[in-house]
Amino acid sequence: MLSAMRRTTLACLLALAAAPIPLPAQQPPSACASSGRLALVLSGGGAKGMAHVGVLRVLDSLGIRPDLIVGTSMGSIIGAMYASGYTPDQIAAQARGLNLDRLFSGDVARAPRSLGRRRPLVTWEPGGGGLHTGGSSARQAAVSAALDRTLLRGDLQARGNFDSLFIPFRAVATDLRTRAEVVLASGDLARAVRASMAIPLVFDPERIGGRDLVDGGLAANVPIRAAREAGAERVIVSDVGWRPPDSVQADAPLVVADLLVSYLFSQPLDSLGPDDRLIRPAVDSFATLDFAPARIDSAIRLGHQAAVAALGGYPVCGARAPSRPARAVYRIAEIHIAEGPPSALATLRRQLDIAPGEYVDVAGLRSRLLSIGEGDNYQEVWLHPSGPADSLSLALSVRPAPKRLVVGGVTYDNDIGGQLWIGGLDRGVLLPGLETALSAVLGELRQQLELGLRPSAVWPRVPRPVLTGLIARESVREFTPGGASAPEVHTREAMGLLGVEREFGPEWLVTLGGFAHAWDAPGSGRYHGLGGLFRISGGHPYSASGLWGEGVLTDAYSRVELQAQQAVVVGAGFGLTPEIQFGWGRHLPLERTFPLGGTDGFPGLNIGERRGDRETVAALLLTHPLFGPVEARVTVETGQTAAGGPIIPRGRWNLGGRFGLGAETPIGPARVEYGVSQNGRNGVFLRLGEWF
Repeated sequence: MLSAMRRTTLACLLALAAAPIPLPAQQPPSACASSGRLALVLSGGGAKGMAHVGVLRVLDSLGIRPDLIVGTSMGSIIGAMYASGYTPDQIAAQARGLNLDRLFSGDVARAPRSLGRRRPLVTWEPGGGGLHTGGSSARQAAVSAALDRTLLRGDLQARGNFDSLFIPFRAVATDLRTRAEVVLASGDLARAVRASMAIPLVFDPERIGGRDLVDGGLAANVPIRAAREAGAERVIVSDVGWRPPDSVQADAPLVVADLLVSYLFSQPLDSLGPDDRLIRPAVDSFATLDFAPARIDSAIRLGHQAAVAALGGYPVCGARAPSRPARAVYRIAEIHIAEGPPSALATLRRQLDIAPGEYVDVAGLRSRLLSIGEGDNYQEVWLHPSGPADSLSLALSVRPAPKRLVVGGVTYDNDIGGQLWIGGLDRGVLLPGLETALSAVLGELRQQLELGLRPSAVWPRVPRPVLTGLIARESVREFTPGGASAPEVHTREAMGLLGVEREFGPEWLVTLGGFAHAWDAPGSGRYHGLGGLFRISGGHPYSASGLWGEGVLTDAYSRVELQAQQAVVVGAGFGLTPEIQFGWGRHLPLERTFPLGGTDGFPGLNIGERRGDRETVAALLLTHPLFGPVEARVTVETGQTAAGGPIIPRGRWNLGGRFGLGAETPIGPARVEYGVSQNGRNGVFLRLGEWF
């Protein structure tokens, strides 16, 4: 119930909306409405705001170029892009490329890479950051970086003054302390938009000019007054915000809660004159978090239809074609830290590849800004460009990641029990210049302690040394050929790695180094191996797609493991995720053999059953949303393990499938499924959280 309430409330907070009151009838327009300063007003509305793009297409087709754009929340994102010179088609393409559903999702936070990218249930920042749940806080750097990248063109155009854009622009935010409307007309463009969309309880407030600013929808979701005060004599308003339902189920607490939260983002609409136009796309039924490509296209189409209907008879005498600005060349005269630790300057100059006296590689800088935000070292980096193009000054505003961080999470499986993990990260406080990562896993079958040391400064395109050590104790499950439980084998092991690792953008990490492994098991003696390790991981940290591979070669054993999966949307809400697992080894310790199906096991069988030093598994997952966060899941899987023999096991392969329900929760995915295998074995699979 609490989880549902949390998700419902989050969705309501994103339903940035406008006036629930009827509008007075508009008077006929004057004979020629082309005189007087024209403002385009774009409301907030989450994913519904993509309808603004359809409105912009109609304005372009009519040759209407506003003299001013004023936007709130999603309206400020779309408006700032248009004001920067992007065409409507370019805005739509950029929005798809941003993966907005990932950026606005609240349940995909990850621990820093040094702690294994696990999903935290709670996060504690010693020194004032406080304790908070996993949620979206860990991804605020990704959101800020996405805005940095997308609005870099406009930021360099404006150079601190939004009136210098292709079209003058205003972003509307709310003072958190007073709930007063704050109109931002200067500063860093991306930072202003970030403040305008800072939804309370989802994103941290943005502190600008000594004020903590949050989503503008709390003060002016349809900022007509701000446009008037900026000198607009006429307005074209695109309103995609929330409107009250025709009836209310008053005895349903969640429905009432939705309404109460939505009212926070609603204000009476300012009056409109005879030369004003109101456009209200029919997007009320759209979910505010649904940024799926098909829904984006539908919202754009509905915005276009509404704009055609509203502007069809709008006189546009002497309309001006909205020609786009020519590409400019910018030369950097100065770079300094305006906000944040001065020590960050040298690192950021190298990471962004910028230096005084050099010209700005805009395309390269956009990519590097995104990479910085997807990393673990900064929560925000704003450029604050100013000055003329031939002597551009960058006054960097930097908010580093917390110096210390403690995270933890849990998971439960009905077959192999529960696990608790806790991790701590220290960036140069305990050991100056070093990042120290310590994590512990406490489970019914495995207990593990791991320590990692790395340089705290991350340099681009330069490998950094890494030293890690691990000690563990594990009870390896054993089974009879028929699947009955046999006595467990208790093992102990210690591993160490001394090598280098290098990040390739936000998604790829390669590790290479010397490797040592010692282990023992009752009745089989003690062993050790020395050799090398190669590891590669790829895939966005918040995505269901990715690749992971590891190869170990020692004088005692050899081992290769590969896992890959790719999630795709096939239409009508259906998702397909093909997955492969491959393992090969020689003279493997028991705890390093491959259980069929990995940590998920194989449908109908016990998890950990049918181990071997060869494994090949292929699976296909089909999903479809049912209601809220709940989805239907069907998996078809085939695979085989073997002891010795060919690299790909031969003989009769296992075939099985699972079907059931899944849902996202604050601590990770919840799954209830029933599995069957071709030999008649079956069983219930119940898991809460991600296994680690």
